[in-house]
Amino acid sequence: MCGIAGIIQFENIFQIDENLLRKMSAPLQFRGPDQEGYIIEEKSDFTFGLAHKRLSILDLSEAGRQPMWNEEHTHVIVFNGEIYNFQKLKTELQKVNVTFETSSDTEVILKAYANWGIEKTLNSLEGMFAFTLVDTNNRKVYVARDRFGEKPLYYHAKQNMFAFSSDIRSFKSLGISSELDLHALGYFFSEMTTPIAHSIYKEIKKLPPANYLEISKDGMLQKEYWQLNYKEKSVLTLPETIKQAEFLLEKAVQKTLISDVPVGCFLSGGLDSSLVSLYASKNYSTQLKTFSVGFEYESFNELPYARAISKQIGSDHNEIILNPDDLSIVDDLLKEYGEPFADSSAIPTYYVSKFAGKSVKVALGGDGGDEVFSGYRTYNQGLRMQQWYKKRFLHAPLTLLKHVTHSEKADYLLGVMKKNPETLAGALYRNMGFSQGDLKKLLNENLFYEAPKHEHERAISKALGETTDVFDVLMHASIKTRLVNDYLVKTDRATMFNSLELRTPFLDKDLIEFSARIPYSFLMKEGENKYITKKIAEKHFSKELIYREKQGFGIPIGEWMKNVWKKQFEEVVFERQEIIPLNYAYIEKIWKEHLMNQKDHSHRLWIVYVFHKWIKNEYSVQ
Repeated sequence: MCGIAGIIQFENIFQIDENLLRKMSAPLQFRGPDQEGYIIEEKSDFTFGLAHKRLSILDLSEAGRQPMWNEEHTHVIVFNGEIYNFQKLKTELQKVNVTFETSSDTEVILKAYANWGIEKTLNSLEGMFAFTLVDTNNRKVYVARDRFGEKPLYYHAKQNMFAFSSDIRSFKSLGISSELDLHALGYFFSEMTTPIAHSIYKEIKKLPPANYLEISKDGMLQKEYWQLNYKEKSVLTLPETIKQAEFLLEKAVQKTLISDVPVGCFLSGGLDSSLVSLYASKNYSTQLKTFSVGFEYESFNELPYARAISKQIGSDHNEIILNPDDLSIVDDLLKEYGEPFADSSAIPTYYVSKFAGKSVKVALGGDGGDEVFSGYRTYNQGLRMQQWYKKRFLHAPLTLLKHVTHSEKADYLLGVMKKNPETLAGALYRNMGFSQGDLKKLLNENLFYEAPKHEHERAISKALGETTDVFDVLMHASIKTRLVNDYLVKTDRATMFNSLELRTPFLDKDLIEFSARIPYSFLMKEGENKYITKKIAEKHFSKELIYREKQGFGIPIGEWMKNVWKKQFEEVVFERQEIIPLNYAYIEKIWKEHLMNQKDHSHRLWIVYVFHKWIKNEYSVQ
């Protein structure tokens, strides 16, 4: 796990030197504290500089140092991530007389590209990654990102210059415009983060998951190399499906245990992290360490469940309890995200990562389990939509009813039956940030209040091309919105700030491709969320631990803002700013409602607070 950055030019726009590369890579210090490397190659028609900060996980020797060249000095790579099947790929390549000089997964990518080309290489890789590979012979550059965007990749492209980094703050060194992307900002106020292909800055983009860029003097091409296939459904019976899902999940955990440094598990006490910890404890060579974080507020505290799971699996369990006085790191944490990011569960994720980082260098987590096996209320709504979609024979009478009564319900059901993207997109709203109506109240200039609507409709439209069932459309779209934009960003930044590598077995390629083939009637049997994983868990844990109300991995931010953080919130927010014209009368209204316990505005107020902290930090140092 590392950090990467660099510049590629097809004409000499400006001088690339090591000092510039060091400035670009400075924000990557926590991603790669163990080693650093820089190279600059200057040719008449092709100049590039690459920077790498290394967190040593596999092949701890000097041989694993990056940037890494092949023996012929024609291909060079900077790579951030872990390839779990690199030994298998290495064996395949050795069968055709390919030789290796290191035991690193980085070299496997280099040799795979040389023998297979970029498309086959990317489709062969299992793991999490972002890399830039320069082919000096063909004057081509390939920039790629893993299937779910577990590792970040920002880029700036203009004329014949291309720059990239794992961290958006790297681009400050290049003097790139910091004009805000209003579409991304509108999405942030609703969804607490920026969308899949946009950053907070107009001139800096994100490479979407499962995509790669091919860059040459002729321009830049973006290609998608992998898609989930929901159309072909499994013919296995329900018991066979449960058995196969368990087999693949345990196999996924086994893959992610590969490491030359100690590995542990985040154990929240929830279903997904409990199953991951169970299989890790069964397959790890020594006693597994597990880590939990809790709070003094009982409604936010899952520690008793985590302790029970730990006792059952025999892990060496470690836990911490947070209170408001512990949160002195919050301002620095918000800076580390580079963009405004307002999922408050980043705070406990940071602290449990810091705690775990004292004992291990790699941790496994349960992220992705809800998206893979239908854990959210969104999927209950998706199930209802699917049931209505199957009643398309009622289309004519509903159309008549709509014309006669102007019924909104009839209009909605007709939208479902037609698989209208706008109708289906409504199910993707998490109702945590500002709704479209609230955004119009918050923003004095209604330039970007429809951003979340457009992003959700885009995700739905893409999903409609991959499947026919309404339920599967929402499964696919949820992965490409909340998982990619929020949850994986949260865990990546919070863990890497502590130089800790987080791995997510639920996002294993084989497991998730299998789950996409499971009929919705199995995934949500009798309307039960996560039916498959619950049945797997029944083999190992008590029903009391399994069938309890789902708790999010959150913090009592709303309570803290009413007391210990009240003064700080008011000083930061009501100091105001003029970068974006906000309606402060509206902010004061929801603030008072929250203080007087009239309505819980915890998430909305935290979004407002984070935005002001980010603006203050961003523009005070310009």
